[in-house]
Amino acid sequence: ADRADIKIVSPEVSVFSIGWLAVEVTQDRFAARTSQIQNLEPLRDLVLGTFGLLRHTPVKQMGINRQSHFRSPSEEAWHTLGHRLAPKEPWVGLLEKPGMRRVQVQGIRPDKYKGRISVAVEPSLRAKPFGAFIEVNDHYENDAEEKGNQCDRMMVILSTSWQTSLDRSLHIMQTLMKP
Repeated sequence: ADRADIKIVSPEVSVFSIGWLAVEVTQDRFAARTSQIQNLEPLRDLVLGTFGLLRHTPVKQMGINRQSHFRSPSEEAWHTLGHRLAPKEPWVGLLEKPGMRRVQVQGIRPDKYKGRISVAVEPSLRAKPFGAFIEVNDHYENDAEEKGNQCDRMMVILSTSWQTSLDRSLHIMQTLMKP
């Protein structure tokens, strides 16, 4: 606690980080993240432990989100990705030199859970000069008709689907970045 970088602590919002972990909590949202891949498992364990103690917290939805920056091998490869995801033909005569700024695509879940998978691709501000930023939101929703503890159900999903979600996100990212 002495080493925490506390941005704000109030009844409405708390934002702090400590080493590998960043946490944001509002009255209706909890977000924990790390930028260090070696800390993905501790991140999952922290969320499971937190909501194991706060079992009666209403949890209506949950996202296992993964974000990565990829450096393109060349400017040509970078443009090829943009042309593939956002074809220029529909823009002919409407815009001068159209270019992809952000593409977001959503699909249904491939498993038994309620929710969706969203993928966003945009130019990277970090992997310069030619890079792509890809974000995958593996979104789960509690079924309002199911009785029982929503939090417990979501934590079961988190513990059983964690690796599948991370693997699926990596597969999506690597496939999109293939020439």
